[in-house]
Amino acid sequence: MLPRKLLPRRALPRVGCATPRHFRAAGLLPQRSIRTLNQDLLEPLDFVDLSDKRQPILYVQSDAAGPLNYVKNVHVHVPFPSNARGFLYLHRPPSLSPLAAQIRLRLTPEPNPNLFSTGADLLRGTGPIPWSINLPQILTAEKYAPFKAQIASDGLIDASLLDSLKLAWKSWTKSSPDTQTIFTLTQPFEMNLADTSTSIRILTAHAQGRIILQHLFQDGRDFSDKHPYRGALPHPVASCEPSNQQPAGRILAHFEISPLPKHARPASCLPILVLRVLKILTPIEYAPGYDMHLPMPLEGGLLSKKLRGRSVTSPPVPIIFNVEKMKDSKQLKDLGLLIQSGHRRRDSSLHALSLLGGTQ
Repeated sequence: MLPRKLLPRRALPRVGCATPRHFRAAGLLPQRSIRTLNQDLLEPLDFVDLSDKRQPILYVQSDAAGPLNYVKNVHVHVPFPSNARGFLYLHRPPSLSPLAAQIRLRLTPEPNPNLFSTGADLLRGTGPIPWSINLPQILTAEKYAPFKAQIASDGLIDASLLDSLKLAWKSWTKSSPDTQTIFTLTQPFEMNLADTSTSIRILTAHAQGRIILQHLFQDGRDFSDKHPYRGALPHPVASCEPSNQQPAGRILAHFEISPLPKHARPASCLPILVLRVLKILTPIEYAPGYDMHLPMPLEGGLLSKKLRGRSVTSPPVPIIFNVEKMKDSKQLKDLGLLIQSGHRRRDSSLHALSLLGGTQ
């Protein structure tokens, strides 16, 4: 056998470059291929292994889709975890519109579809939010076109609806793979107490927007340390090197209509919103020496702050978002899109948690 460097170029193997016609001619499907995204139709051949792969290519009915991204750390694409093997499927939260549909990876130890119901979804990074490819990405990125075709072929979402959504979202701008997107008012999202702002994309069937939540975890007093939580940096520097700073806490939260009687609004007016802490994802600690002026977020409670100019002993009050008064706010005006797309006045904390990984 000739040494590799002496082989003619055409004799060298080409990873991930085989064309669909080659597979069809041979009557074979390539490695890491699927034939359905319907969890009820899965077969052992739909089992895929993405373990330790960096931006792998997947084949849908022998058409290449991808590369698939796990998470991106600064400018480096992080490989999939060593346990990333199982079945790709289209997840549709039962009480939400098709807009919230997303492709997830249900982890199973072996290629047995009967293990699907006992498995859990692959998570994104260290959080409880599942790794996913959401519907806007599927409809607007050419590399995911085979997924769109398969969703329609499986009858999971009507093809005409997919086409109309693609048309409505044709101007959907690119964003970081880690940018969080919400489709409904009470959809959960993650917040890091070290960040000075949290950016969230909003998508509805007819519109798109973005909101920026700023300075929610900073002390507003001029004389104080403005970063009260351990690990919060005044100016975080993107780096791949390990930091000596202890990580700040992370929480899962969602918007909801304020349940407080004083915030009740006439039906003709837009509601007042609050943020409820659904879950504390990583422990939260005050920075050494901080006087605890900013209250500690509590699981199940409303996110609160002390008002500036009030007495030191005055109790904290919930942070509110008056949608009616935010129509001219560059950072928050698009909150109204969530109201316009429809909502129901109810306590939905448990419902929101049910949308996370492992649910069907």
